[in-house]
Amino acid sequence: MKVALVRHGDAEDQSPDLSDKERKLVKKGIKQMRRVGEFLSQSKFFPDKVISSPYLRAYQSADVILDEMELDSTVQTSDQLLPEADPFITLQFLSGLESSVVLLVGHIPHLVNLIKLTTGAEVSLKKGGIAIIDLDKETKKGILEILLDQKTLKLV
Repeated sequence: MKVALVRHGDAEDQSPDLSDKERKLVKKGIKQMRRVGEFLSQSKFFPDKVISSPYLRAYQSADVILDEMELDSTVQTSDQLLPEADPFITLQFLSGLESSVVLLVGHIPHLVNLIKLTTGAEVSLKKGGIAIIDLDKETKKGILEILLDQKTLKLV
C-alpha cells in the first residue's frame, strides 16, 4: 500500500475568538496544497481513498489537493488523524483498508509519529510537507520513499 501523508497548509492564526478546529487555510496554505496536488499528479499518485482530520484546515487541504488533481474523490474524515491521535490505532486502521493508494491529511505530532512507527525514521514535516510511504499491511512496516517540504516542492 502506498500512503501519502500531508501536513495541512498554512492556516489562520490561533486566537481566543477562534476554535483551533475551525481555523481556515489562508491564501498561502491554499497555494501550498495546490503545489502538493500538482506534485502528486506528476508522480502518478492517484489515491483511491482520501482521509482527513476533521479540523477545517486539514479538510480544506485535502479538498484543494483533490481539486488540483482534478479528482472527484470524497474526503472522509477521521479522528484518527487528530494531532494527538494514537499512531498504533491509525496503523491498525490503515492495515484493514482495501485501498492500495491512500492520501492522509493531518497534523503534527501525529503524522511524524506515524512515520516513525512505520519506518523508524525521525523526520520533520513542515506545513504543506508530504511524505510517501510504501507500507506492508501485514508487517505494518514501511519504507519512506519521499519526504518533501514546500521549498523543495517549488523546485520540482
